[in-house]
Amino acid sequence: MPIPIRSFIDALLDFVYPPLCAVCARLLDNGRVYVCPECWESIEKIHAHLPLYLETRNNLVVTEVVDELVSLFVFEKEGAFQKIVHSLKYSGVQALGVDIGRQLGALLNEKGVRADALVPIPLHKRKLRERGYNQAELIARGISEVTRIPLRSDMIRRKKFTQTQTTLSLEERRNNMEEAFFCESSEVRGKTIILVDDIITTGSTIQSCASALKKAGALRIIAASAALAE
Repeated sequence: MPIPIRSFIDALLDFVYPPLCAVCARLLDNGRVYVCPECWESIEKIHAHLPLYLETRNNLVVTEVVDELVSLFVFEKEGAFQKIVHSLKYSGVQALGVDIGRQLGALLNEKGVRADALVPIPLHKRKLRERGYNQAELIARGISEVTRIPLRSDMIRRKKFTQTQTTLSLEERRNNMEEAFFCESSEVRGKTIILVDDIITTGSTIQSCASALKKAGALRIIAASAALAE
């Protein structure tokens, strides 16, 4: 029986460019897998009593624009998850975003979280042009596959180009994100929205986005992220 052309091409690519784990560079058996199971397992998971989770959740909920927080991993500098996110955001490995989303979707199902829509944190059109895709939207796509909650990338827009948050203080982050988003969709009124991002640090971006959705009439906002960072 002849080998299907797609299978032949995949096998040839795996031979020329052997699939390696994005974290440890170990040879992988499957070219459609980008991180080995051992590296996924090595990443610290978020749990309900983790101080980082409790502090981040409190900082978000106290604003009264975010009602709940669900997150998967602890982000550590130079750690496994940082390498995964780097591959997702800067090396074009988009499948990693969907994979992370499937894992986050499984967690949402496990917790019994339901919503009317998944809304990824939008990129400014300039940054979207540079990168070619929105990593938060890829994560939301994976969540949608698992939860069957509709993905709605059209409910909110970023109206201001903001500088990267990594080098900014807490106050500078808040000022940077102030009124960065707008929502003109009447469909959010009375709805529960899961707001999706890759990493939450201070929560300034999530708060700004959630505020725009609440002003437009959203009933409840659940922040969902792949990871939390100090």
